[in-house]
Amino acid sequence: MKVARYAIRFLLALLFIYAGIEKLFLPYDPSVFKANAADSHPAFFEFYDLLQKAGYLYFVGFFQMLCGLLLVFRRTQLLGSIMLIPLILCLWMTHVFFSKNAFYMCFDGVLFLLNILLIFNQIDALKKALFKPQPSWI
Repeated sequence: MKVARYAIRFLLALLFIYAGIEKLFLPYDPSVFKANAADSHPAFFEFYDLLQKAGYLYFVGFFQMLCGLLLVFRRTQLLGSIMLIPLILCLWMTHVFFSKNAFYMCFDGVLFLLNILLIFNQIDALKKALFKPQPSWI
């Protein structure tokens, strides 16, 4: 099971580091992007172009790369996994509501489940951090 955790962790880390680098440093070409995601709904391309023009994808790319880097190190893997939850959910819901591409919906769902698996393997550390004994309720 330990080897599987490492494999999942490094797979997610490499995937999100690459996605972050792609958004931050590689030039955006709408024609190539549309060719790679041809099965997607046309509204998705409009939405993605809007995010690109607004600069929001740089924000997303930065956090994808940060979460991927946090997953690499054992000391920060839990933080990286927790930070990935809203990020993956946003990516997943973008495909559910905009692209309507079944492959990407399934892919993001699998990423979410793998990330939840990583978090559940660290549940004791998470309980210690979130539910410390306190002398009072307030």
